Amino acid sequence: MIAAPPIPCSPQTVADIARRGSEVTLIANVKRTPAEAFNVIASIQGTNRALASLVIMTPRSGWWTCASERGGGIACWLELMRAMRGMKPARDVLFVASSGHELGYLGIEIYAERRPDLIKHSRAWIHFGANIGAAQEPGNTIQASDDEMESTLATGMAAAGLEINRKVPRGTVPGGEAGVVHRGGGRYMSIIGSNALFHNPADRGPEAVDPGVIARFVTVFTHIAKTLAGA
Repeated sequence: MIAAPPIPCSPQTVADIARRGSEVTLIANVKRTPAEAFNVIASIQGTNRALASLVIMTPRSGWWTCASERGGGIACWLELMRAMRGMKPARDVLFVASSGHELGYLGIEIYAERRPDLIKHSRAWIHFGANIGAAQEPGNTIQASDDEMESTLATGMAAAGLEINRKVPRGTVPGGEAGVVHRGGGRYMSIIGSNALFHNPADRGPEAVDPGVIARFVTVFTHIAKTLAGA
């Protein structure tokens, strides 16, 4: 049997092969380029340092320009930082925007490794995942460690008119950085959206996001974070 010569891997070629149900061998030329990445961290000191911390996290990296993949989560993260700074929380509130999301969540893994007691001894973790407020084929999945965390998030979203399309079954390892907290035995709530432009070079520009929806998420999570942090 003589193997067919290599053919260019264009989208049309792939579509034609898929329609025929043909078997193919894919050869990818890959080059590794060393690079340095970093997490962005901040903290707001609580009035009672003996209380367990509240941690608020979101990834800061992704593929391509990722305007809607990362934009909504980062906006929520920054707005919660503004809200927490304007109050006097009872407990410390820690913020981390992690790098290495596209490399097995490397940034949050390192963050947790350097703080070995943080996951189990935190009040809770709030995770802003991908595609929050995406304008193209939006949808919302919530993930939580327990019934209380899920109910708190679901109630807040319902009050703000935000649809819940899926709830991850209890005990299932959640997607994204929340999985690190889950495996470490911590408490968490997490929101992840859907997006027609997910991992797509076209995920750029103002038309990719819905600012009104992002603002509603900010309102929901600001209330939740203030409650968890204690006034």
